[in-house]
Amino acid sequence: MEKTKDKSKDTKLQKKPNAFIYYTIGAAFSLMIKAQFNLHSKGVKPKGPAIILSNHTSNHDYKFIASAMWPRRITFVATYHWFTFKWLGFWLRLMGAIPKYQFATDMASMKKIRYTLDKNNGIVFIAPEGTVYAGGTLGFISPSIAKTIKIFGVPVYASLIQGAGLGNAKWSTHTHKGRVDVETSLLISKEETKSLSVDEIMERINSALAYNEFEYQKRTGIQIKGNDKLEGFDTMFYKCPCCGKEFNIVSKGNEVECTKCGTKATLDNSFRFKWSGDKQYFDNYSEWYDWQLEEVKKEVRDPDFKMEELVDYGTDEKGVDNYVKVGRGVIKFTHSGWDYKGTFRGEEITDHDDVENVFLATLKIGKHFELPFKNGHCRVFYPVENGKTSMKWHLASRAMSELIEEEKQKNK
Repeated sequence: MEKTKDKSKDTKLQKKPNAFIYYTIGAAFSLMIKAQFNLHSKGVKPKGPAIILSNHTSNHDYKFIASAMWPRRITFVATYHWFTFKWLGFWLRLMGAIPKYQFATDMASMKKIRYTLDKNNGIVFIAPEGTVYAGGTLGFISPSIAKTIKIFGVPVYASLIQGAGLGNAKWSTHTHKGRVDVETSLLISKEETKSLSVDEIMERINSALAYNEFEYQKRTGIQIKGNDKLEGFDTMFYKCPCCGKEFNIVSKGNEVECTKCGTKATLDNSFRFKWSGDKQYFDNYSEWYDWQLEEVKKEVRDPDFKMEELVDYGTDEKGVDNYVKVGRGVIKFTHSGWDYKGTFRGEEITDHDDVENVFLATLKIGKHFELPFKNGHCRVFYPVENGKTSMKWHLASRAMSELIEEEKQKNK
């Protein structure tokens, strides 16, 4: 009797990036990106199987990596939400991108990465920060990436991106041409993935991807021109360095002002502040970001720390190019964790997450913040009164995670 062939064994778990598009449209795309952003790249171009890690400086980073690595076909790991968009999801799948739930255990994505490395002999790109922190320096990276590297056991490369956070910061509503540099080097050999400890791998990653946009600007002398460089700035920078009041910052053109105390600053072409009064508070937005984070950490250190706010509950819906609001309630964040009480699709619900299970609340600045994927759907919260508070929720989650990690390191 003839044996029936098991077709399931022939099923591809993850497709390679479409060759026709990569080698035709991709060539023009690479040249366009280099011209549009004044992109310069140097260093090695890995051959698969390999993993590329990079710092996450702006929403354009995937363009920089794709252009810098051309003609290598890169498999990008991207947040699951983008795959729910009708046309964007179509193109992401065509290009072989791997969907990943942000800051949540996702075995499906791990299997696809494994397949890409082992079966497709591919090159997988991961941004280990998991989001654009937009502070002009490297954000917090979870040690889980080191454990992942040890599991896969393939060479790891570091692509350092510099310059994108000047003319193309996450909060900026306009694109400004400056200069972007991408330098790629071998970070960890195949043999070292087995011999190095998790702590040693983390030390290498943090060292290789460390950057400071304003030190970079000093070295290169790059000037960022335009009369709209601070448009959108007030969606991310909410606390006044003079009076300490929150959510009274407004920005327009190249100027930022606190409406409470009248403190003003202008941004020059070196992307540095010139303050109107005698006191010069921050030289650049990285210093402002770090100060806001430290201020939030002071609040989080208090055992009675609590944030609470009325929010609209949003979630993903396939074929809809945005989140859909499906409920309203109150969300609370304390040392006991995250608690939502309200409605979801017409039903009254309560939802709890321990602080250890929420590494970071990501955000769309000025709009909403997100908790990790859970119960089969995305969880997005829109502050009802003021969308700008989403930045403080984000910083508070980062502060909590960093303080927890600091305690773990002390107790080792």
